[in-house]
Amino acid sequence: MREILLIDDDPVINFIHKKIIESKFPEIPVEILVNGYNALEYIRKNTKKLFLIFLDINMPVMNGWEFLDAISKDSNEYNLTIYILTSSIDQADLRKAQENERILSYITKPLTKEVLEKIY
Repeated sequence: MREILLIDDDPVINFIHKKIIESKFPEIPVEILVNGYNALEYIRKNTKKLFLIFLDINMPVMNGWEFLDAISKDSNEYNLTIYILTSSIDQADLRKAQENERILSYITKPLTKEVLEKIY
């Protein structure tokens, strides 16, 4: 089963992004998780699912980089497709994302239908 995860602590952005995703892919469930820790726990409980993840960098509790470190150290095999989706325009974040083999692309918010069409 396929599922889209929005991992972001901003409720307004999550509302907008969920609506955009649902309009493009109404058949795919969208789950909102407000930090990396909640996302990690959710993925660990649903190991058989295929996840398309839009991951914010700056979040409380566990940020995007910490989430990526934790998921990489986890012994379980997950089927994850990860896109950074952030408001950060910091070049250091962009370089870090480009160096991480798990990250397919670095997208600057907001997510649009056009971006979704290109990546999925």
